[in-house]
Amino acid sequence: AYDLPYPEAVFDLQFFRSNPEPFYRLCKELWPGQYNPTSTHHFINKLHEKGLLLRCFTQNIDSLETLAGLPTEKVVAAHGNFDSAKCITTGENVPINEVKDACLQGADGWMNLKLKYGGLVKPDIV
Repeated sequence: AYDLPYPEAVFDLQFFRSNPEPFYRLCKELWPGQYNPTSTHHFINKLHEKGLLLRCFTQNIDSLETLAGLPTEKVVAAHGNFDSAKCITTGENVPINEVKDACLQGADGWMNLKLKYGGLVKPDIV
């Protein structure tokens, strides 16, 4: 469905530069808000509320920890997450809600974002 040369290509920056469509399609499917935090996410937040949590280390990119109420400064996301984004050409930070709207609109959305910021824009996930 994604027509990738190899599965990890969707997260390869060189592949993204030449063919961003698969990455944006995946973002649309995975964008936070479509899934709810689990009882484990809420438990981790409860540990924070009680002052028992120093950091939450995660390999997930879904931002469900922050959706459960955990402050972003407590989360160490090994593969990044959907809390921030930037233009890969200029390095300029781009408001994440703007990126979300563009991804959900499909090709027209992310192409307009590229024109506005002078390069492809992606959430800070790897």
